[in-house]
Amino acid sequence: MPQFVLPNNASFHTARHFLEINKPFEEDSKDAILVFRHRWAHVEPMALSMASAWGAWCRRHGKPVVVENLDRRAAYSARMRLFQHLGVDYDPGLTEHEEAGRFLPVSQVITRGQVSGVIGDISALLHLEDDPESLAAVQYCVSELLRNVLEHSGSLDGAFVCAHRYTGEPTPRVTIAVADCGRGIASHLGRVHPEASSDDMVALGLAMRPGITGALRGPYGTSENAGAGLFITRCIAKGTGGYFLLISGGAAYRLRRARSDEDQITLYVDPFDEDRHDRWSLSSPWQGTVVAVEIRTDQIADYHGFFQWIFKNVPSRASRSRRIHFT
Repeated sequence: MPQFVLPNNASFHTARHFLEINKPFEEDSKDAILVFRHRWAHVEPMALSMASAWGAWCRRHGKPVVVENLDRRAAYSARMRLFQHLGVDYDPGLTEHEEAGRFLPVSQVITRGQVSGVIGDISALLHLEDDPESLAAVQYCVSELLRNVLEHSGSLDGAFVCAHRYTGEPTPRVTIAVADCGRGIASHLGRVHPEASSDDMVALGLAMRPGITGALRGPYGTSENAGAGLFITRCIAKGTGGYFLLISGGAAYRLRRARSDEDQITLYVDPFDEDRHDRWSLSSPWQGTVVAVEIRTDQIADYHGFFQWIFKNVPSRASRSRRIHFT
């Protein structure tokens, strides 16, 4: 039966294990089960956005979601509004904490107007008014990832987005995740790039390169950096020393954090050229796409300079450049 497991630790670091233990789209039952592990639980936006998108998919297919091991360990998930998207009534019995300054709860986005609403909420909910450089980078990533879903996924339930701001040392950061249960990257790109239609890993590699998916919108959008959204998001993650994760169909790609002793960070046009990354096949494919990005907020001192440098170095479709140095 469709089953989604939230383990003790669901994070970038444990993503491979987290994906391996889940079989969310099996079709042999009318029921769907969400399982919390015993003891404590550390659940990051990646897992929450995926569980929410999966819950909406289950409900649309007539599969009510049943939750196992539901107790106070699920209080954080409740505050992140996971159970609203699952259609499950749950009251953790705890005093509700103020959201501002910590997280953007899981939000379902179906229309462009809702994208604007989420972007507007980010500043207050993540309490980034005092850090406009980081705020601008976070808003860009959220806007671009949501736009990708609305324009390319064909998801009837739209996108599910959430974020959390971690303020502790040594890595103050914001983690963002967007998930959908739409057509997936291979299906979308396969219409123009036949080599992607039958190979999810090839599709992921193409999607993270500039000049593949279409024209980039916004103040920096030109024919020279068309289709650079995921590429730019990956650059932001690596440029600040954070993780980047992309999942679609039967394939997953994870850019690791930069080493603390690196004097110069190299940005690669081809994500598979990265020296610090993992890619693997999923035993149970994800029907749709998931993107998660970690932004080190202590590493962005000049947002516009940071972005202008990246966009200046995004190659055109005809470029043969394979790497860009970030100093």
